[in-house]
Amino acid sequence: MAMALVTCCPVCGRGLQSRELPRRVTAPRADSLRPTDTGFGRLAGELVRCRACRHGWVAASSDPLELDAQWSASYTDAEDEVTLSEEAGQQVTASRGLAAIERYVVPGTLVDLGCWTGSFLVAARARGWRTVGVEPARWAVEQAAARSLDVRQGTLAKVDLPSDTFDAVVMADVLEHLWAPATGVAVARRIVGAGGVLLATVPDAGSVMARMLGRRWWSVVPMHVQFFTAASLTSLLTSTGFRVVEVTTHPKTFSVRYYADRLGAFMPPARPLLAAATRRGLGDRLVTPDFRDRLMVVALAA
Repeated sequence: MAMALVTCCPVCGRGLQSRELPRRVTAPRADSLRPTDTGFGRLAGELVRCRACRHGWVAASSDPLELDAQWSASYTDAEDEVTLSEEAGQQVTASRGLAAIERYVVPGTLVDLGCWTGSFLVAARARGWRTVGVEPARWAVEQAAARSLDVRQGTLAKVDLPSDTFDAVVMADVLEHLWAPATGVAVARRIVGAGGVLLATVPDAGSVMARMLGRRWWSVVPMHVQFFTAASLTSLLTSTGFRVVEVTTHPKTFSVRYYADRLGAFMPPARPLLAAATRRGLGDRLVTPDFRDRLMVVALAA
């Protein structure tokens, strides 16, 4: 007998429509959970969409909290050397996020939930923030420790941080990985002080690019199980104790070489042209293309 799907919308708790994309299922593995995975067009299950709020997600086959625990175990072994070579661009991206946070609070205490190797924390420390990070991947925590960062290996479900403490909480590229995203946001709300800031970034499934590309959109990969729109992310944050004050696009800064490698995996026929571009001395140049298919949301603790 087929296992029943858990079809409760993780944002509003209501119904759903039939699946939206062809089902190409890939079970979670450490190598498919790294930031530079190129498993385009594959998901960990059946993508469905809520009739009420239009949020999309991969329908769970068991309790979402149990699935988050299972995925966290897979993340423990994830490694990605490519991210280390892209530190300069990640610093630029982090600085833009910090500028948004600092429109509402002065530098104080900041925690990055899902901080990977700590690029955001390095940028924050340089601007006068006192930082802490939480990250499930052992390799990433080791890289952060080598940079003298306070990063604790663990998951959101077991994060050991005091309540009502931090001036800012960062969840950059985290919520789309969680089977139970409301639980993750609730953790952020618990640890941020009154009037504190949450910065969250996610792929924008409501963007023109996402709708145009469909299952070929580069954010359709095995590690993504939530597909937020600006409206559904705002709804989630509002229902969890935050007041959204900014919603903007979130372009990322990387080298030309990085984008060429990613686009080459996405469009194999273009590989010779992209390779030629990097050979012409452009490989290390930093670029920030805005495809307008990523969201950055700033919210205040209500």
